[in-house]
Amino acid sequence: MAKKYSCFVISPIGESGSPTRRDADFLLNLIIAPTLKEFGFDVMRGDHRSEANQIDIDVIKSVQESDLCICNLSEPNINVYYELGRRDETGKPVVLMKSKQSANLPVDIATRRYIEFDLTDPQGILDAMTQLRNFVAPLVEKGLEHSSKAASLYEIAEILQRVERKLDRAMTQAPVASTPAATVSTGTAAETDDGLTPFERMRLALIQKNIPAAEAAMEQLQYRMDKMRFYDVVVEQVAAIGSRKAGQMLVDFAQEFIDSDMSFKKKTEYLGCLVSYASRTDTEMQIIDLVERICAQLEGICEDEDPGDVVQIYNQPNRLYYGIYATTSDETWLDKAIEALQKALRITQQGFLYFNLALCVSKKRDYEAAARYAEKCLEFDEQANKEDVDHLELACEMYYRISDPKFQDTFSKLQNVSSGKAMLLMRKLRNL
Repeated sequence: MAKKYSCFVISPIGESGSPTRRDADFLLNLIIAPTLKEFGFDVMRGDHRSEANQIDIDVIKSVQESDLCICNLSEPNINVYYELGRRDETGKPVVLMKSKQSANLPVDIATRRYIEFDLTDPQGILDAMTQLRNFVAPLVEKGLEHSSKAASLYEIAEILQRVERKLDRAMTQAPVASTPAATVSTGTAAETDDGLTPFERMRLALIQKNIPAAEAAMEQLQYRMDKMRFYDVVVEQVAAIGSRKAGQMLVDFAQEFIDSDMSFKKKTEYLGCLVSYASRTDTEMQIIDLVERICAQLEGICEDEDPGDVVQIYNQPNRLYYGIYATTSDETWLDKAIEALQKALRITQQGFLYFNLALCVSKKRDYEAAARYAEKCLEFDEQANKEDVDHLELACEMYYRISDPKFQDTFSKLQNVSSGKAMLLMRKLRNL
């Protein structure tokens, strides 16, 4: 069978000759590769860096763009959890696997379906191959379609890079006091004996998108930090992954933060996390007045600020408006999203702004304009020497709808980046 699909294996690797490397190689060579060969998969695996806070960009690209991912959760490896989180954000299919001899999975993963394997037993290997075959077969039959609505890769990278920058700054600039959290103030969460500092516990919770663990770490940090810094470094990030507790704190404190002497950039980051919280919890309508008031206030103090920061005054309301439109189908909100993006583009031209504008305009069925905006987005991608699957997919659809000859070349690029996404798009186009 000709190879049609790509599979990336998320796994701890370990040093050459180590038990971790031996088991990872056995899993790959005895179970995963021979099973997926039947379906025409190219199977890849990338080595993890040893530093817990550094993730190779090529690995992340493979995690996000491969048609299928298989995640080996046999060891509690922070990079494996991080990459699983990045994969989950795309909505693309992922298969979880775990050694029968390994410890129980973390609580936020343990409830998910996974395949257990036993490398010490030939029958255990055969059983795992059968389970994997049964898991993958219906996915291939359906064209490896997305299982949920996915954020754009740009938004994923933007949010996670902000989380990493803030936590890295916090951990290097101001070590947390050694006083146990439970002795600082009544009601704070007791620390667990896991050898991690509260900041490290927070990092792991955010990587796993484990809201209860993030909220517990937030409580441990609340009375150890300056109030403004606590909201800037901690509450924003916990709210952005969907914590209603942190989100309400963010809403309640918003005006005080915007009125403070924090930098303009930090204020726009606060705004972005506020919108991310609303998008994750479908509470856009509840904060729209607050967001518009904040944006009007920031608009009055944005002179001489970095255009990349100023543009968020309009890009963040656009995200909010589009979210409301997606829920209500009321095109009034779509018009407001388009207006906000047009204002943003008058400040600075960026590929993601053109992509968002193309998406909005396509919902108005103005496919000619949407194709022009999508093409501008691809031009920015070309200048940055990258190919974004979301951008290519939208451009392909718009070119097809207006019978633009650029469709064939763009579709070929989409096939190279994600054959599964190309197949799904072709099915959609045939039904137009």
